[in-house]
Amino acid sequence: MKIKTFRNKTWIILTLVLGIVLIQSISVNLSWRGDRNEFSVDLTENLNGSDFWVLPRIHIDANWSATATTYDWCTGLGSSSNPYIIENVTIDAQNSGSCIYIESTSDYFIIQNCTLTNSQASPNAAVRLDYVSNGKILDNNITNNGGRSISFFGGSNNLVEDNTMVNNGYGVTLSYSNNNKILKNYIQDSDFYGIYLWDSDNNYVSENEVKHCGYYAGGYHGIYVSESGSPSFVDSINNTIIHNHVDNNRKSGIYINSCDNNTIFGNDIENNLDYGVYLDDSDDVNIIGNRIHSNSDGCISVQSSLNIKEEWNVCDYVLDPFIIDELGGGDFTWNQVSQFAWCSGNGSYGNPYTIESVVIDAQSSGSGIQIQNSYTKYFLIYGCLVMNAEATGGEAGIKLDYVHNGTIFNCEISYNYAGILLSNSKNITIEGNSIDSNPGQGIILAHSEWNLIINNEQEGSNYYGLFLQAGSNNNSISGNIFQDNTGAATHGDGIRIRDSESNNITDNILMYNDKGIKIEHSSHYNRIINNTILNNTVYGALVIADTADSYNNHFSLNSLDNPSAQNAYDNGTNTNWDTGAIGNYWSDYGGVDANDDGIGDTPHVILGVGSGIDNFPIWDDGDDILPIVTILTPLNNSEYGSTAPNYSITIVEDNLDTIYYIISGSAGDYVRIINELSGTIDQSLWDSLPAGSYSFTVFANDTGANLASDSITIIKQSTNPPPTTISFGSFFFIITVMCIVSVLLVIQQKVKKK
Repeated sequence: MKIKTFRNKTWIILTLVLGIVLIQSISVNLSWRGDRNEFSVDLTENLNGSDFWVLPRIHIDANWSATATTYDWCTGLGSSSNPYIIENVTIDAQNSGSCIYIESTSDYFIIQNCTLTNSQASPNAAVRLDYVSNGKILDNNITNNGGRSISFFGGSNNLVEDNTMVNNGYGVTLSYSNNNKILKNYIQDSDFYGIYLWDSDNNYVSENEVKHCGYYAGGYHGIYVSESGSPSFVDSINNTIIHNHVDNNRKSGIYINSCDNNTIFGNDIENNLDYGVYLDDSDDVNIIGNRIHSNSDGCISVQSSLNIKEEWNVCDYVLDPFIIDELGGGDFTWNQVSQFAWCSGNGSYGNPYTIESVVIDAQSSGSGIQIQNSYTKYFLIYGCLVMNAEATGGEAGIKLDYVHNGTIFNCEISYNYAGILLSNSKNITIEGNSIDSNPGQGIILAHSEWNLIINNEQEGSNYYGLFLQAGSNNNSISGNIFQDNTGAATHGDGIRIRDSESNNITDNILMYNDKGIKIEHSSHYNRIINNTILNNTVYGALVIADTADSYNNHFSLNSLDNPSAQNAYDNGTNTNWDTGAIGNYWSDYGGVDANDDGIGDTPHVILGVGSGIDNFPIWDDGDDILPIVTILTPLNNSEYGSTAPNYSITIVEDNLDTIYYIISGSAGDYVRIINELSGTIDQSLWDSLPAGSYSFTVFANDTGANLASDSITIIKQSTNPPPTTISFGSFFFIITVMCIVSVLLVIQQKVKKK
């Protein structure tokens, strides 16, 4: 009985302990969850989903009022301000008829946020509308219908917007239907046409995504506009198909069949398996501003069609040269060009007008891209290829005249007489472009200030890689390569500065030109810093005074290494060739740097009639400073047993080459090369050493063959007994186990006695 009592007490104690642990765990968990606001109440309103009402098929035949007063799923009065509304409804037609069928009404109504599926084959539809006007079909999910997604017959003034239609027989069809709008719908995997207009006029089809349609039988088109059949054969006319994305359809992207006076404007038409646009016996059709590419049979086919207007289409990335003039003197303004498929954005700082990935061949007539009189709009020309601009008359691959706030980025600008020309322009960024084989000049700035020219690669002009002229001030030119600019009578300059001041020329490479950089004719306060100027054939840097002096230009931290040319010639006055503390590197410097401070001990005189002198030429005639080696461990005269000691060292040296240590004693010298500043002495070497004292020396040499070392004494003992100590944790564990066993034995003895 006492044994039972003891056991009960034991369980009680264990239960209490576990309870305490559990309470602590819950407390900690609640505290953690509270920190993360897990107990906050979600006050977000629960909106009704599209399956709020699950209904059978709906049929409304001029009886909207009765429907609205009878059923809770229909509300409204049918006026323009209070239309009838069917929303949040799910209907599975189960392959019988249409999901929603409305006919013979001009009442205002909306069908929105519904899920509609499994309507029967045509002429049925998920939403079938016969002789209906003033309807809006909005934000519905229409899938897996055997017939049409949304069908109008004899309808007018209806809106179909923001619906998703996937895997249906047709997308949207209009028959004898006029003045409707089909906007911003997503139509995919229709068996037949994505959008179909049949004897329907004055409809507006815009911003729809029509893709992967027409894969039934012989194939159908993405958007199809057709006349009616026999006997009337009435055209579909005056329809506007604008800003749609039509791609990957089984036949042509857009097909106009025997219908006149329609407009195809600003669409993106790609990867269709026939033509992008196909006209068959269709006259007076406007095809303007579309981006048409990668269609299997080509961009546009015009068969038996007259008076077709094809303008400003990008066909397989190729575009005609153009002029944007905000004053109206060009081909179009920014607002007009932004309506084309190949120009995006709204001209703001955060969303600039963007012309991207087009190829423009000027064919030796005018400039490729010309923008003028644009001051307030932001724009980006990105990833374009521009070539063959006219060789005379101030034209260029890209020409900006009286323009602010533009960026020319990552373009290839080749085979133009001039690559990029900025005239009277500000805040233009020219970045990351390849500007080559432009025989006249690479980049030209005239009367242009506060522009940024960075990270471009320019080569192969007869005159200048970059020309700053006529008051082109305060520009930043950084990180560019200007090379291979050579011409008759040594006219080829990497950079030429004329009548311009306060420009920053930094971190550029100027090589294989006739002259790396030339400053002339009243150019002042330009800063040429940290550039590499090498292998130019006449001068590395040339500062001259001709009809007007050039003064207070500053050169420092440049590397001038032009073995077959004069590194610099200074015919100006007051040109600064150092900062007062550091100058430039000169490959032809004849002095020395005896104290190894990186500065030549004597000035470098620049040839010319001016007073050019670099008082602090950068120079290094060799490393004669020894490394500094310090052994941190082992400590001097420390003793070790059979286990090899660890080592830790520090080395002060910028040009470190090799590190190794030598252990020396009566048994000889032992060398080991090491790669780390900390590690363990080779154990096999340590095992081979008899007991005794040894010299441990660490050596370090630099790339200038300077050798330094540090040395200590270490002692190897004859024996190395294992440690007899025990950790506190292990000791505590052993004592605890012994106590528990002792208590159990005492209890067992007491139980036996009783």
